[in-house]
Amino acid sequence: MNIWVMESDSGITLLYKPYMDFPVNEDLVSGLLTALNQFTIVEFKQGIDSIEMGGLRWVYISDKDTNLLFIAADAKEVSGDILRSRLDVIRHTFIQQYANDKNRWKGKWAGNVEIYQPFEQVIDEYYTQWKQAERITTVAEFFDILGIFQQILNLVINVIEGHLVEKRKDAIYEKIEETFSNYSNMEVVKKNPELSKITFERKIGFNIININPMNSDMYAVEKHIINIIRHIVEIFKHYIGYYTSLKYFVEENIFDYLLSNFSLLNDLNLFTFLLQLFLIK
Repeated sequence: MNIWVMESDSGITLLYKPYMDFPVNEDLVSGLLTALNQFTIVEFKQGIDSIEMGGLRWVYISDKDTNLLFIAADAKEVSGDILRSRLDVIRHTFIQQYANDKNRWKGKWAGNVEIYQPFEQVIDEYYTQWKQAERITTVAEFFDILGIFQQILNLVINVIEGHLVEKRKDAIYEKIEETFSNYSNMEVVKKNPELSKITFERKIGFNIININPMNSDMYAVEKHIINIIRHIVEIFKHYIGYYTSLKYFVEENIFDYLLSNFSLLNDLNLFTFLLQLFLIK
């Protein structure tokens, strides 16, 4: 995926963020992109929405209020709707950060494109999230992930219930309940209401399998549940101690579960994370 932020009339590139190598000069590409858009405006009374050129899919978004042109290119296999949606996120964030006051926008940058270089880090963050999310390719795969997380949480509860005296149980459960006391007010839960379906009760344990992937950001849900699991295991290690925790993990067959499901966990990029979580201090 390569991204351009350009001044529509002049064709000046304010920002260019490449993730793919182009065999031609960047300035020539920028000039061609602007010329194509201007041509369609003159001849067809509207700019380009999406084209296929040079083996790539190209998406244009024109912002008339700021006279900015946002362009993204990616492989033809990438859906035009997905590419446009991602580019629109970049457009919205860029305008919010640099051109929110549209009346003053024209005189704001005064030809100095260096002021936009920090925005490359913002694009990097979005790009990383999108690439990570792409590995959750199907709803079925997402349910596989939820099933694994549910089983891991069940095994942790089994360790607590099967190996600890009441005083230690209460201390750990109180800490977990403290974590969940303000759960619904967390920003990530407000943005992804399906996360509010995650529940915890003593002895019953956690329930995460009621989440509907069609109504949620699957990447955000996966990331959040990973954080929950990490936090709970860290609480357990803190109260019980590393070596005792490791002994209980072995006795409750947690490592056996990981090894017996190695192929699936590895395909989902979870095996190394879970092994390190339980094995390393």
